[in-house]
Amino acid sequence: MNQSDGQPTPRKAARAHLVCSHIAAVSFLVLIAGRTGLIPQEIAVLGTTFGVVSIVVMFITRNSDEWISSLWSSGANAGFVAAIGLLLILPYSEGFIDGLMGNESRLDTPHGLASYFAFGAFLIAYNLKRIRGY
Repeated sequence: MNQSDGQPTPRKAARAHLVCSHIAAVSFLVLIAGRTGLIPQEIAVLGTTFGVVSIVVMFITRNSDEWISSLWSSGANAGFVAAIGLLLILPYSEGFIDGLMGNESRLDTPHGLASYFAFGAFLIAYNLKRIRGY
């Protein structure tokens, strides 16, 4: 903490951001395990709560330095593309394919899982860029 204004230093903010990225990744795995029934729902809710708090901290500290900002940007871009792809492009492509095949049934796309796909894409892109170091 700076003694003058009580704000965290950029180095401490970057460290908090990177620690919270690990917490968010583990929280996502706990969320998926809870959703599939591998662990009790109470543990999944607790893990999800930690994940939400860690994402809030990551959002607050996303501009602590240039590298952290680029990590956040790549994750946010991937999450946005995943959400757009799942919510907009997938239903249209399913309808097109159903029309070609002649089996016009109901819409089967998992649009309720868009947030999971977006968050998963965010974490994958974020951590791949972090591992590769560019």
